[in-house]
Amino acid sequence: MNTRHRTIWVLLIIFALVSIIAAGIKLVPANKKWQRAKDRAANVQFGTDKELERVIEYLEIRIKDRDNYKFILEEEPMRLTNVLYLTDAQGRSLRYRNRGKLRVTHIIDGIQQYAGISYKDKNFTVVVGDSIAGGEVIWIDPTEVVISKGDKEFHYPVAGLTVEKDMTTTAREKRRMY
Repeated sequence: MNTRHRTIWVLLIIFALVSIIAAGIKLVPANKKWQRAKDRAANVQFGTDKELERVIEYLEIRIKDRDNYKFILEEEPMRLTNVLYLTDAQGRSLRYRNRGKLRVTHIIDGIQQYAGISYKDKNFTVVVGDSIAGGEVIWIDPTEVVISKGDKEFHYPVAGLTVEKDMTTTAREKRRMY
């Protein structure tokens, strides 16, 4: 073997050793990270959390106990006034209102004025001249109904109606303001 071949072989071996050492230096940190990840994975336990198992067991027992309850309804469940507290526009409760009392619920203001009246848990639509609750309707306007019984007049305002000041202005008044 001549010196030229020997030089090439020496250079090849040196280059191979340098490459192996460089690859080893680069792979050692990655190998350490991989080993740590394997160690962490070996310590993980699935489904053996004792605290979680106790909580789940407690909740299952409570569900079984609740399943044993028998409910007996004392009142009509579909009646909305059992669960809702109805109020009029001013916030007064309608739930325990005197049922025998006459109450004006609405006014229909048109060519002929109609009034909606609730009396003894029944709704009536009346006009001037009709009789209700032992009296005669003598006047209907947008805010009240007047009923005459004998020689007395009774004024029934519309339930929940609050009369506000009229804030409308004409075009001429608007021009004067600006």
